[in-house]
Amino acid sequence: MKYVLKALYNVASRRTSAKTADETIGSSIKTLERKFDFLRYVHINQADVTDGGYAVSVSPNIDDVPPSRFGAAVEALIRVVYNDLSSDAGLYFVTELKEYAGEDIMRRMQQELNVDLDQIQLEQHYAYRRMERKKQIAEAIKTGQLDKRRPQNLLGYTWSNVAYWKHEPGSKFCTLYDKQGRPLDRLNLDRIIQNYVEKLSGYTEVDLKEIEKEVVLYEKEYQLLKLLLERDMDAETAMHRLNITREELNSMIQKLAQMEMLHYVSFDTLELTETGISYISKKQEKS
Repeated sequence: MKYVLKALYNVASRRTSAKTADETIGSSIKTLERKFDFLRYVHINQADVTDGGYAVSVSPNIDDVPPSRFGAAVEALIRVVYNDLSSDAGLYFVTELKEYAGEDIMRRMQQELNVDLDQIQLEQHYAYRRMERKKQIAEAIKTGQLDKRRPQNLLGYTWSNVAYWKHEPGSKFCTLYDKQGRPLDRLNLDRIIQNYVEKLSGYTEVDLKEIEKEVVLYEKEYQLLKLLLERDMDAETAMHRLNITREELNSMIQKLAQMEMLHYVSFDTLELTETGISYISKKQEKS
């Protein structure tokens, strides 16, 4: 845990500042204590100037934690810190984390704790690309290009960049790869088919008045939509940002999914739909 936290601090402080790294990691640990109570055994002394101003002490009581639970906490901590840093985290966050922690720690994390950093890195590559797309969508909304139906390239790549694609057996997802074999995008085939039918059947853009007639969208639900447009985050971060419980968050997600403002791109990953994006755009124009 000491090595992981120091590696996280080094990577985070390089991308932002020592103060931001302190605040981000400290708040992430406090947030995760609700799920992993043994994180209370971890103490960070920011007043100590050793180790670059970031001294970590861990109570021996943490040795009693089952390796699988400990590994899950480490993975969650890396994800939450990455999400909190948002665009500052960059594309090679996990790569640098591995370098700072060292090969021995990385090997032990994988073999003894079952921590899959490669999977986290792949998730963050997708998250980074989605975040960049969201920035472009937000800019298109701001400039009115989205309403004019002439938005800039929101994908960040074109068909000429695609070398090949693979469909995951038994899944509704298809992954696109470039000529170097790097993943470009992960597509939801259900959503593509829906878009195709809507486009050819003359589907019209969302009407704000119609939605508001059908159901009241409360302020925190609207704030959740805005947060999802601005950045990627996990459930714990959303609960912390909106100051709501897990039950309240689940209820909000269920309602917004029924309104087709959110949809699942995997069993545990949500994204805004075109309806949700259009709703936010019209609300911002109205205000």
